[in-house]
Amino acid sequence: MTRPDRLRLLAVLLLLILLPAVPACVAGSDDVAAAAPAPKAGPKEDPYARISLQDPQGRVIRFADFKGKVRLIDVWASWCGPCRMTIPDLNRLYDRYRSQGLVVVGVSVDNSPADVVAFAHKTPLKYPVGMMTPEIETLLGNPDALPTSFLVDRNGKLRRKFIGYVDPATVEREVRRFLGPR
Repeated sequence: MTRPDRLRLLAVLLLLILLPAVPACVAGSDDVAAAAPAPKAGPKEDPYARISLQDPQGRVIRFADFKGKVRLIDVWASWCGPCRMTIPDLNRLYDRYRSQGLVVVGVSVDNSPADVVAFAHKTPLKYPVGMMTPEIETLLGNPDALPTSFLVDRNGKLRRKFIGYVDPATVEREVRRFLGPR
């Protein structure tokens, strides 16, 4: 993680400490479910299929294994209150739509994989979780707030970006739009 990224992360942490009554790292609402620009790629190229992450135990998570599925990529941190609020909703969403082709992938920006492991002992994560890498940061950009989730369709096109805590019904509605027939 570069120095500007660490400073940005520190600023988010300070916001969480100084504004504990704020329900999200940013004001989450239905308005944040706006269309997101697609990454530059050829017409049949899925840029997300090239990404690999390591989970907190060091095992490799290959996004190529999720090619052809709808992917909800959630960037989060164990110390982020709104992130902790979102995880049970993501677990339910994953359970409900996994058989229809949804995969949720958590991408932690925690400094230490041990922090993620300790967090997962208290709050189960039913979906794959990996650590942030420069590769995924280049593709997704450095989020301005946590959590930030990216909804990618079956063809690898970024369709939505959710910033902060967003009502679970809004996220589910958007996911369902892209789970339709292949």
